[in-house]
This record gives sequence, C-alpha cells and structure tokens, in this order.
Amino acid sequence: MLIDNVYVTIEDGQLEKSEIQYYIKKIKKHSKGKELKSIDFKLTDDYVDLRYAFHSIPFERIRRVNITTFNSNRCVV
Repeated sequence: MLIDNVYVTIEDGQLEKSEIQYYIKKIKKHSKGKELKSIDFKLTDDYVDLRYAFHSIPFERIRRVNITTFNSNRCVV
C-alpha cells in the first residue's frame, strides 16, 4: 500500500493508518531531508520491527520497538 508517498508493507498483523503515519512522520523528522522510499513493519507479540529505506541511500535502516510496556509517546490513540 502507499501512504504519504511511501510504500508500506505489514507482516503478521495489522496497524491503524494513523499509527503508520506516526512512524512515517517520525522517520522523516529524523532523516534530515532524505526522501523516504519504503517502510516494512513486522509485528510480534512483544515488538514491532521497522525496516525502512531512502531513495538516495542503497541500504535499509532497522529498528526494533518494544511493545510489551505501554508508551504513550509511541501509541496513537
């Protein structure tokens, strides 16, 4: 699927569009003007793996987000 001109894939579950947009916005904020090309979410019971790639960089960034403890700054309500 395409959200905010970014290709999004979600593995092993579902995410709300608002939460996907939150992660896209956060990545764009910290990427200092690089153009985000794609983001892949892999969901488990304990964490969310984020893999994202930029148009101008030939490699992906990987992040792991712990979801076992509630973090109001991360969650979109």
